[in-house]
Amino acid sequence: MIARGGGRIINISSTSGKHGVARFAAYCASKFAVRGFTQALALELAPHNITVNAICPGLIATERIDEMAAALAPRGVGAGEYRQTMISGSQASVPLGRMTETSDVANMAAFLASDQAAFITGASPNVDGGVHMD
Repeated sequence: MIARGGGRIINISSTSGKHGVARFAAYCASKFAVRGFTQALALELAPHNITVNAICPGLIATERIDEMAAALAPRGVGAGEYRQTMISGSQASVPLGRMTETSDVANMAAFLASDQAAFITGASPNVDGGVHMD
């Protein structure tokens, strides 16, 4: 990218990289680290016209929720039932009324990779329907 005179680097963090979540300490720490890495790299590469940003999605309805539900379900509650509880609770907390979709994250990545985002670097935009407004 330096030899070409610029470019875009887009990392994936999480809203859990901005706000700690009980029982997810290691995950949160890794996502906070992605944001710190993004900011440091943004400063290092700015003189080369390379922007570096990190997308912070909220909970996305993917198969990862199945794994989370299986690990977090209270004793006596099935993973499938707890998965639905997690999804319902997540949707209820989103001001825009639905969970984050993979296409929402893809759209943010496309924007950050575009010329319209040429003056954005070191940022970590949330893609979570307004759950976290920071």
